[in-house]
Amino acid sequence: MPDLGFRKNVMGPQPIAERAPTPPEMLEAANQFLDALARGEVEELNALTVENSRDEVNRLAEAARQTGIYDKKRIIALARINRHYWIKGELTGADTKRFIVQFRLGEHGGRWKVWDVINLTNARSAWTR
Repeated sequence: MPDLGFRKNVMGPQPIAERAPTPPEMLEAANQFLDALARGEVEELNALTVENSRDEVNRLAEAARQTGIYDKKRIIALARINRHYWIKGELTGADTKRFIVQFRLGEHGGRWKVWDVINLTNARSAWTR
């Protein structure tokens, strides 16, 4: 980036470091979670989740199962905070309403696990407009 001179006169965010690379293992865990959610496999979802969040994940799986059958998934957004990643994912199917979920992945015991999960399907926010 070119030198912008006296930085107090510069408006807007300034880059402070190189962007950290996204770990491939984390992306694999995120895709595995979305695949299991699309198939409605509660046991696999629970295996990918820390114990404190299993009730939330079970409610999410039930909501996804009631909405329909999904055959496509994609990661819409990704954010990193202190070695934890927030992922916003979308499940879609032929005759179903899209299912939007946000979850937090972090390392636990040498594996990437889901720590928090939020169903954004019927929520309105800046993310869902």
